[in-house]
Amino acid sequence: PSSAAMPLLRVRTKDGTERLQVELEATLFAVRQQIALQFKVPLEQQLLSRSVQAGIASRKGEAFGAADDQTTLASLGVANGDIIFLDYQMERENTAVSQAYAKDPFVNLVKEGELRSQGTAQWTLTNFLDYRSSKEFVLQAPPEPHCKFARVDARAMNALMNYMMLSGFRCKRVGYLYGRWIKDDGKGAGVQVDAIYEPAQDSTADDIKLLDDAEGEAKLAKVSAMLGLVRVGVVIAHPARDYSFTVDEVILASKLHAAALELDAEGAKHFLTMKARPVLDTEEGIEGVATVEAYQMTDQTIGLVGADAFSQSKTDPRVAKAAKDCVFLVEKKEQRKATMEHFIARVFDIADPFESKLSTGFAIENRPTDPQTTHRMGDYLRSRRGKESFLRTVADLHLLIFLSNLLDMNADMPVLCANICQEKGDELDGFQMMINCYAGID
Repeated sequence: PSSAAMPLLRVRTKDGTERLQVELEATLFAVRQQIALQFKVPLEQQLLSRSVQAGIASRKGEAFGAADDQTTLASLGVANGDIIFLDYQMERENTAVSQAYAKDPFVNLVKEGELRSQGTAQWTLTNFLDYRSSKEFVLQAPPEPHCKFARVDARAMNALMNYMMLSGFRCKRVGYLYGRWIKDDGKGAGVQVDAIYEPAQDSTADDIKLLDDAEGEAKLAKVSAMLGLVRVGVVIAHPARDYSFTVDEVILASKLHAAALELDAEGAKHFLTMKARPVLDTEEGIEGVATVEAYQMTDQTIGLVGADAFSQSKTDPRVAKAAKDCVFLVEKKEQRKATMEHFIARVFDIADPFESKLSTGFAIENRPTDPQTTHRMGDYLRSRRGKESFLRTVADLHLLIFLSNLLDMNADMPVLCANICQEKGDELDGFQMMINCYAGID
């Protein structure tokens, strides 16, 4: 096979990290032989071990045994760009120390005093190469998403889409997806979206700006919990363009995903990032003028964002620029910039029809063109009177959050939400009288 197709391994030793290019179908024993030839470490001294991912860094894992020698690297789960650990007793010189490092961007970190700031007074070659290896991020094709499908209430999504279409998709808009983590025997793990909350924001066509709204977020957290809902994702609506995500959008989605993982490490693996956008004139086979897509940020992306490993390029919003002490490794080549296809995984199955027990009809929070008021609530209640039960009318996340300003959050709201969840419409008479009174309805 050509060298371009040959996998590259990173070999971590007591003398630093070195690189080893191996044959496509190489066995572990072939790798041992190549190490003996290239690194001058005799077979009898070699102890090879797997690497285990610990956040964005790698640590030594289980040692390979003699029974693994005739097994291919692919069968052992070792892929291009992976780290393996090599232990030995002998003294030797790291073969990676060559003229190639003369132009290495990490050398500048030594000259500029950056490494001293890490808290180590004197850096050995081993320390430096290990530090350097921890700042190299191998970017490959994204893995399959954890989330296999999404069921989204059409009324909730249409409420956002209609608002964006009325405004001509002039500015970006963010919505938080609230629902449940679900499983389907035939599909696997997925997400159910019952409602979309639009946080306080002042975004433009180019940038998302979420505003501080601690009071609003606290009400949202309490009411959604009373309804048995959790934040299962985020939707980003944006003007027409010919690419999927800006880097800043990926960073925002990754931070929201990470926050969800802190609350539920297992369920939040399926945290969803959706896009609402206009259909381009050049796109064929997509009906309508606007469409919705679903993605997930990869585990690697979430880790890199948490480490502030990259930022958006000042000249191109599609391009990620590595932090000054980091590099991306793409197709075995170090580079400081990368595009977003490595960072996201598409979730294709989002078409299953789904209708939540919650409706979406009341004015949606934080929209300047349609503020939530008691007068607006009166219009909403009157428009539904006689057409549906009061249970259906009041079962609206946006209305319930507004009602939390009028009813007691600790005494009334838990009872009201429990009756909604249990569909006990005959126990809502007292609430109906109070709410009608606030709305000015006899």
